[in-house]
Amino acid sequence: MTKNVLIAAISAAALAAIYGFSGVESGLKVGESVTPFHPTHISGPDKGTETCPPCKYGSVPAVQAWIAPQEKAEVVASIGKVLEGSEAKYEKSSFQGFMIMLTRCDACVEKANVYATGAKTSKIGIATLAVTNEAIKNYKVNVDKEMLNTIFVYKNKKVVEKFVNLTNSKEDIAKLEAAIAKASS
Repeated sequence: MTKNVLIAAISAAALAAIYGFSGVESGLKVGESVTPFHPTHISGPDKGTETCPPCKYGSVPAVQAWIAPQEKAEVVASIGKVLEGSEAKYEKSSFQGFMIMLTRCDACVEKANVYATGAKTSKIGIATLAVTNEAIKNYKVNVDKEMLNTIFVYKNKKVVEKFVNLTNSKEDIAKLEAAIAKASS
């Protein structure tokens, strides 16, 4: 019996390593719809507004990357780079990328502002949203400390792919790029 439990645990760990399962549940499921919400845009085309991304950009392919305050700067930068590059690459499909920086306090808002200033992005929207905002519940985003990011790839306002705790590994970035390509085709 103990041998079977050990084999099952090793198999689960191997699958998690191969497929990038973080063990953390967060976000809408594939097939569910994104809904209106009003983050504070601090960078990008909607800077200085509380424009609703799904409302303004309608059914175009898009990504919302919800980033927790404790996420590593290098991961945030990698996700931002993919989104910025995808906006140019999939311009014909009107692809839109958004980074929603979740905030718990004024220091988190300042951290998001520092990132947005240094990000050198012009096409993607970077916005802040308090973890107490109703959108957190509506999007089913887990705000526990183990959740670092929840990324929704969607088209026609329906989630077609979701990532939780995506890393900046080549494999994870390739998965995000492939999902964006599929949604934008």
